[in-house]
Amino acid sequence: MPVNGKIGEINIKEVQVLADVEHKPVILTKNLKAGQGILEAGSIIAKDGQGKLVLYDPTKDTHQIIGVLAAQVDTDRQTLANVIVHGVVLKQALKAKSQINDTVLDALEAKTIWTI
Repeated sequence: MPVNGKIGEINIKEVQVLADVEHKPVILTKNLKAGQGILEAGSIIAKDGQGKLVLYDPTKDTHQIIGVLAAQVDTDRQTLANVIVHGVVLKQALKAKSQINDTVLDALEAKTIWTI
């Protein structure tokens, strides 16, 4: 009897977030709040009013930007994630709970994360 060794399949979608520039990024491992579902690479991460790391919502005054996710994370399965806390990222890769406007870009720049 033939045996098929295939037991599953994983599809990984690579998204380039970091800009290809000479300036090297600083990426730290951070512990995100569980139960947020899938956060895409390029998601802007903020500290909420309770000190938890969540997807940035520009409409909430309590959200303080921490950085940008370097890769996709399913927070229902894991909470450790690589977060770009300093460097140059691609503007079109950024994601937040609402529109990313000049105010959001200025807040990123204040955290030494520049966009191109």
